[in-house]
Amino acid sequence: MTTDQSSRQPAAQTGVSEVQALQRRRAWALAAATGAAVGVGALLGHGLAPSLIQALPADWAGLMPALVGAAVAALLVPLAGWAAIRIVAPTLPKTPRVAAPVTPLRVAPPVVAAAPKATKAVAPTADAQAPARDALTGAYTQQHFVAATDREWSRIRRHGEDAALLMVDVDHFQRLNDEHGTPAGDAMLVEITRLASSTLRPYDLLARFGGGVLVIYLPHTDPLGALDVAERIRERVAGLRLAWQGKNVKATISVGVAGIGSGHAGLDAVIADAGAALREAKGAGRNCVRAAPIPPRQSHTPARSAG
Repeated sequence: MTTDQSSRQPAAQTGVSEVQALQRRRAWALAAATGAAVGVGALLGHGLAPSLIQALPADWAGLMPALVGAAVAALLVPLAGWAAIRIVAPTLPKTPRVAAPVTPLRVAPPVVAAAPKATKAVAPTADAQAPARDALTGAYTQQHFVAATDREWSRIRRHGEDAALLMVDVDHFQRLNDEHGTPAGDAMLVEITRLASSTLRPYDLLARFGGGVLVIYLPHTDPLGALDVAERIRERVAGLRLAWQGKNVKATISVGVAGIGSGHAGLDAVIADAGAALREAKGAGRNCVRAAPIPPRQSHTPARSAG
């Protein structure tokens, strides 16, 4: 115990004893005031009783002094108690509030980062800086998809292989977000992406192009095989029921299919054909698959078929 604490302890004990003494004084004052009020009430009742007895029936004559005294006392006791509290209470000292001890925080010393070792500077590429995966669905990003399919394009041209593109769009995606909230729409899109991915082969490429649009690149796949893949994804999504806040939320998709043929000058032309086929599916009532005109095949290289 420090010197300051030793000196404060007797003062605190003295303050407590004074408070207890004043509390006892208040109790005695309240008792005296109550007794005095009862006595005054009895005297007033005894003085008022004769005049009231004359105005009341004879049966009430014996009880009248007590009733009048009790009535007067009921008025005087609270008044006397209030007066006693007003006289004694202001003299009661307020108990000082002892502040809890505060442990000072130790400031951590600043961390000095070690100087990095000198390395050969390498200029970062655009692909290294951009994320390859969509943060929500885990599908590839549009930028990564375009870069990968551009590399595939030269191989397709060189070897004359078949390939196809699917463009998938969630029907009434904005309405789903409005009715059930954006988190529900995000959860639905994640489930649709999972179902589509589980339908594909390991080397098929699935990407999110923003909103509720997914694009799928199918190498070694002819247009009929692409239609079969699109229909299987559509059926699986149509049977999906997402449990969300006590409700079963459902959704459908529309799919546009475009085969890559010798008439396509580049990837943009294939994406445009798939987008046109998707618009036809939307115009046909949604929840269906439509295909762009089948282009001339590159060669007779074996490809995935509808069988």
